This record gives sequence, structure tokens and C-alpha cells, in this order.
Amino acid sequence: MKKLLITDVDNTLLDWQHLWFETFSAMASRVLEISGVDPARFYAECRAVHQRHGTSEYAFVLSELPSLRETFGAELLEQMQPAIDDYRAARRRHLQLYPSVLDTLQRLKSAGMIIAAFTESKAFYTNYRFRKLGLDGLIDVLYSPADHDVPFDTGAIRRYEAASYELKATVHRFTPDGEVKPNPHILTAIIAELGFEKRDVAYVGDNKLKDVHMAQQAGVLDIHAAYGAAQHRAEQYDLLKKVTHWTPEMVARENAALQPGAITPTHVLTKAFAEIVPIVLEAA
Repeated sequence: MKKLLITDVDNTLLDWQHLWFETFSAMASRVLEISGVDPARFYAECRAVHQRHGTSEYAFVLSELPSLRETFGAELLEQMQPAIDDYRAARRRHLQLYPSVLDTLQRLKSAGMIIAAFTESKAFYTNYRFRKLGLDGLIDVLYSPADHDVPFDTGAIRRYEAASYELKATVHRFTPDGEVKPNPHILTAIIAELGFEKRDVAYVGDNKLKDVHMAQQAGVLDIHAAYGAAQHRAEQYDLLKKVTHWTPEMVARENAALQPGAITPTHVLTKAFAEIVPIVLEAA
């Protein structure tokens, strides 16, 4: 009988918080150097834009900052190109999977498991990471929100043919607009859409509220990727809080979930993704 593994992506397969910190801080440092804008105003404006678009990875954030529009007008993007280049350079340096993720996914697929991914990150950046990290085809189906609206035709700034930006083997499907984790109804719908019974499903993720609690509510085997939360440094989280799209209500709910004993995972991966193998293969 086929078994299904559904995995979170950010901070489960890759260290998203570290990647975000390195790329955003590289960009921000160059923006502040070029523009002379007050840092407090810059971060506050970034937060407002991110909250408007529902993501902390809005690709066109610089083009919508009032301070930069006032300073540079129609030349904004041209003047900010060095900051964009710094962002891309940092991404090339820091975009990588956690150790053992690739080998483990390959082993599970060889054992006959179907593997799906369920993320809250928007389609464009998730698609990019899948292509660059070798996950295209290794993950059978990817579920993510669709992309946010963009302020202009992206075809004018793309360097390659449109087909090169598409996944070749992984099927990419979109979650309902405006829905976020923890949402056991979406998880249940994914399981049904893929043709599985809950008893044949395992779900793994780093976040106790959004992943573990959601899996428990949906009635599937939950696995906590604790290594994904343990490696983050305070400076990374502090910068993220300055510009995050999270609302105070979202933060309060997550803080409550992190209280000792609030949510108890069934299984815990303490050091590496590879620890999942005996859990899901024995369950199979």
C-alpha cells in the first residue's frame, strides 16, 4: 500500500530564516548606504508593505517604499540595482537544503512513498527554491499560495524564457486564497485530493502550532522537525520582527503554542531530517 509524506518547506527542508536574514540584511544595508534614509523609517515602511501583501518576501518591496520614491522618483529601481544585486549574491551563497534532506527524500521515494510539500510561502520564491535545490521531481506535488499581485509586467525584467521559470516534474497546486496554517481543513483536502486515507499519512514540520498542532487536528501522524527552530539566532528574529507581515494576533497565538506542554509532538526530529526514516518506514 502506498504511503504519503507531507512536509513543510521553510525551516524543515531548508533554513529559511537564515536565508531570509542574509538576503534581506544585505539588501537593506546597501539601500540605507545609497539612500541615506532613516533606518527606523525604512524598516517601518517595509513592514507596512509586507503586511499589505501578506508576505515578508515581497519581491518589489523597494519600489513601494514612500521614502525611496520621494528620494529617487522615476530612477528608483536604477538607483537600487546595487542593493538588488547584493540580495541576489547573498541568495546564491546561502540557498541550500539542510544536510541529509536530499538523500532522505530520495531514500523515501525509492521505498515507494509519495511525497508532497505544503508551505505558506508564495509560489514564485517556492518555485525558485525547488528548481535551484533539486527538489523538482523529488517532491511529487507542491501546495503553496498563489503569488501576490505585481506592480508591472514581469516579462520585461526576466532574463530567460518563461518556460525556464516553471517546474518540470513536480505538480504545483495552489491553496485557497487567504488561508494560512494551522488549517486542518486544507491538510485534509490535500490528503483526499491525493487519494490517501489519514492512516497512511505522516506530516512533518518545524512549527509546533502551524505544523504539529495542525497535523494532530487533522488526525494524521505528526512529526516535529525541532532542528528547524533550534538553530535560529536572536539577531535574525529581531530583524524579521521589524519588517514582518505577521500581525500581533499571529505572534501572540504562536507564543502561546510555544509554552511548555501546550503542544506535545508524537515524534521529534532533534538533529536532522534523516531521523524521519525509521518513523515513516516502520509506520509503512
